[in-house]
Amino acid sequence: MIETVRLGDKEKIFDYMSKYYLYIYYCDLETEIYYEVYNASEHVHTILGETGNVSMAVNDLSRMLLKPEYVTEMAEFVDLSTLVQRLQGKKCITQQVEGNFTGWLEAVIFSGEQGDDGSLKSIIFAVRDISYEKEKENKLIYNSYVDDMTQLYNRKMYNENLAEYNGGPMQKNLALLSVDVNGLKVVNDTLGHSAGDELLSGVADCLRNCFRQYGRIYRLGGDEYAAIIYISPGNLPKLIDQFYEMVNNWHGKLVDKMSISLGYVTRAEGMDRSIYDMAKVADARMYKAKESYYAQKGVDRIGRQVAHAALCAIYIKVLKINLTDNCYQIIQIDEAEFSQVNSLRCTLSEDVVKYAEIGNIVAEDKEKYYNFFDIEQLKAAFDAGSTHLSITYRRKISGEFRKVQLELARAQEYSPDNRIVFLFVRCID
Repeated sequence: MIETVRLGDKEKIFDYMSKYYLYIYYCDLETEIYYEVYNASEHVHTILGETGNVSMAVNDLSRMLLKPEYVTEMAEFVDLSTLVQRLQGKKCITQQVEGNFTGWLEAVIFSGEQGDDGSLKSIIFAVRDISYEKEKENKLIYNSYVDDMTQLYNRKMYNENLAEYNGGPMQKNLALLSVDVNGLKVVNDTLGHSAGDELLSGVADCLRNCFRQYGRIYRLGGDEYAAIIYISPGNLPKLIDQFYEMVNNWHGKLVDKMSISLGYVTRAEGMDRSIYDMAKVADARMYKAKESYYAQKGVDRIGRQVAHAALCAIYIKVLKINLTDNCYQIIQIDEAEFSQVNSLRCTLSEDVVKYAEIGNIVAEDKEKYYNFFDIEQLKAAFDAGSTHLSITYRRKISGEFRKVQLELARAQEYSPDNRIVFLFVRCID
């Protein structure tokens, strides 16, 4: 610690700051001279010394320690000609930079003494190591876009990527795949959810090994997967065959084999299609493949379709919700509403708020609507044995607000590891 006479009673403050900052400098703006207060790095001390010109010293330090792309940014950050204006009304300003060997750093400029006329006479320049914080921040960002179980991209990333494709030109060799696992419920019911998880991870591994080099793969939630890839339409069938071969040869420790249904569509099939139209085509083809699979197993899927059509005649919205994963699948929805909300889709809890915020719920009913969709309370209620929950409110339908009843019904396969419920909305006025 030096220049304690000059700094006076600030010594205790600097002692405290030294626990968190790598180096600290007191800068006199009238003389543009800095004084070293604390330095934890001998190398930095060698470069800067105990005192000197602010701008010259920081420029030397930046060139020697920072990655080239941050040198200019740091010079602008400590530019004394604009500093007073940038500090106006603020206690401090910050700048994050990356060092060649030191990782991420945060430079901070604190406002110091003021003259009798209110002018700024001094500043404190300090630098701290934020590598751990940056790593944690990057991990949080990564986790928000990646499915925890499979390490594939999640629905949030899928929705954002679709929105990006929808807003610009798409290459001719773009293809979109929709994949669904056959028989997951049977595996969960007979072998347990650990076996079901093994199956879901196995499908992810097969998708990753076959398609990763061509584009992005996503787990959308539950047993739903998708891929957006770039490959010549003529070569895609061969790649699909390789994927099926991987699937057929797969064997797990708890599950002996897997079966999937797949549908795909290429950009070359219809250049006028939007990316959302392509997604619908891929889904439709996947469901057609699934019908063929269950027909061979003797399952009456046609009867289920008739029942589904009857439900859709009564309910204006039907969703399959997984409360554990905070995600949902659309089973039935008005076309206009689908176009409005599909590009916004993230998680169930986020989308509930977004749906109300864009004006679809009467203002007086919003609080009741939000409270009903408290995910933790819903989990607790269904875990405790509730089979049915409902609420009435007013929502927009075809441009006007109407009274509706929303019902949540506990699915047969509901478990604490796989909290599946169905949402039904119908008009009651």
